[in-house]
Amino acid sequence: MKLRPGMEWRVCKTLLAMMAIGFAAGCGSKSADSDAGGSSSADTTSSASAIPPEGDPSVSAEDGGPGFTGEGWLTSDPGYLGDPNAVKGGGIRTSIRAWPGNLRMMGTGHNTWLNYLLADICYMSLLELDPDTLEFFPGLASHWWISEDKMTYRFRIDPRARWSDGTPVTAEDVVATYKLGMDDTTLDPSYQLVFGKLNPPIAKSKYIVEVKAKDKNWRNFLYFAGQTILPAHQIGNITGKEYLDKFNYALTAVSGPYELLPEDLDKGKSITVTRRDDFWAKDATWNKGRYNFDKIRFVVVRDPELSFQKAVKGELDYFFVSKAEWWAKDLPEMEPIKKGWLIRRKFFNDAPNGTGGFALNTRREPLNDVRVRKALQYLYNRETFIKKFAYDEYTPLHSYYAGGEYENPENEKFAFDPEKAVKLLAEAGWNKRNADGILTKDGKALSLKLTYYNPAMEKYLTAYKEDCDKVGIRLELDQIDPETMWKNLMDRNFQMVMIQWGALVFPNPETSFKSSLADKNDNNNITGYKSDKVDALLKKYDVAFDQNERRKIIQEVDHLVYEQHPYVLSWYQPCQRVIYWNKFGMPKFGIPRTAEWEAAFTYWWIDRDKQKKLRAAEKSGESLPIPPVNNEYWLEKRASSTAQAN
Repeated sequence: MKLRPGMEWRVCKTLLAMMAIGFAAGCGSKSADSDAGGSSSADTTSSASAIPPEGDPSVSAEDGGPGFTGEGWLTSDPGYLGDPNAVKGGGIRTSIRAWPGNLRMMGTGHNTWLNYLLADICYMSLLELDPDTLEFFPGLASHWWISEDKMTYRFRIDPRARWSDGTPVTAEDVVATYKLGMDDTTLDPSYQLVFGKLNPPIAKSKYIVEVKAKDKNWRNFLYFAGQTILPAHQIGNITGKEYLDKFNYALTAVSGPYELLPEDLDKGKSITVTRRDDFWAKDATWNKGRYNFDKIRFVVVRDPELSFQKAVKGELDYFFVSKAEWWAKDLPEMEPIKKGWLIRRKFFNDAPNGTGGFALNTRREPLNDVRVRKALQYLYNRETFIKKFAYDEYTPLHSYYAGGEYENPENEKFAFDPEKAVKLLAEAGWNKRNADGILTKDGKALSLKLTYYNPAMEKYLTAYKEDCDKVGIRLELDQIDPETMWKNLMDRNFQMVMIQWGALVFPNPETSFKSSLADKNDNNNITGYKSDKVDALLKKYDVAFDQNERRKIIQEVDHLVYEQHPYVLSWYQPCQRVIYWNKFGMPKFGIPRTAEWEAAFTYWWIDRDKQKKLRAAEKSGESLPIPPVNNEYWLEKRASSTAQAN
């Protein structure tokens, strides 16, 4: 799989734009009645019948029980997020490149692409996020409250919320989740860094949970509201170590629209999630047209080339096209593409671009010298590689926050320049060659190991190795499996590693660049980056409630990190490039504004008419209508909004 644990550790699955202008205070804010926050239907689970939809009658209205009005609290109704014409049923298949190392929702090694996706579709957080407007709407909590000093937050759990085993969701679940995450034996220092800024939450009642911040920080509410909540009746009395063992390949009871059944965990082969008919919030307006597939199956295919072949043969329904050659050269010549049976599309949106390239372990010689790291960047012939191997499908990275408002435009634009690389290496003391032509310093040869897992990248890496050889750097290419590579990253057992990170709508650079994480394992500061200046900026960023100020701070962080070259940066693509069989219905936007390609699992559906026509066309050899290759809905909407503003 493409490792997408989040460039800044995607600690929460939802982020919000209200943070851009600060919080609304609890007093005097928008109020709403108790029916505004979720499904209008009663829960269908067997144990739910003991408690009416309005809540436990033993809990007072003031404590969030029956009669709760929501006066003085916040809530919202985003309306339809999906297409109300969507239909339920059928399944969708895609591939993953390796059997996952675990299926945990927290703890060491949990922050992988698949685990984040499972968190999104199997669990709920206190609040969810509209991916288009970036505004909060109810999740497990129907209402929320923020003190005027922005230091205290309260959430009212929706009394209708249920776990998949029928147990009601309560404030104690939030308390237990925090307690487990802060347990040192979960081996999760990033969680403890982020949530350590908060005091332990308190269950004020069955339905009201309160948390107070230790220090003012605009992300405190953001992350607490967006974290994945786990059931107290399963994790409340166990240690972090026990959680790691017990739930290594099993989910707890879930609160979201999908569940992982034991029989759908086919070790080494596939993982399938099943849509829940008893999902407690299935009738909420914002869930209409979402979560449509009965089954979502992730098939393990370790060889990317084989995975691609399975997609074009119809053994996979939906496929992220990671290789430019497939997209630009192979696919246009294939019969299913020409006939419109298999659709090739790019969805252009505002999903943040992550960071890709070679992570450098700066803790060890010779990569502890910035001159060596900078030389390695000069030796990466990105412009030529993009044209020669990638059909001009990509844009070189010149930032750790590329393509958006956080990119620092003053960052130097590094191009291929072996002469500058040689000069820097000489300045660093690597100015003599041994009998093999390798640069030496104090009798040691300049030898590096570059680890990678995707064989499709070998032509890029081989060319890079040749350019390194020419200047006297011995570069060993070391292909290993993704699980081993990830473990080595977390254990800091590497020199150079090829990796691609995801990104956040609102950056959180501390989990990638904070000095206190540099010498600890099991976090995303894999390069060992340290900077007093960046640490000082991170403190300013914490209390920057103004979006313009935050933008300036991140641009400054970007520049400081960029100058130190903890990565040899590669390139990015500002769209979601996929192929899929012509049987799916989708909203007109295809992929939500800030989402990535996997959002299709949530927003698409099987169009029975298209499915019937596809089957008939495959038998008869006839062609089907082909939509435009580029879906530019969000680009057009942005341009329209800009024109109206002017």
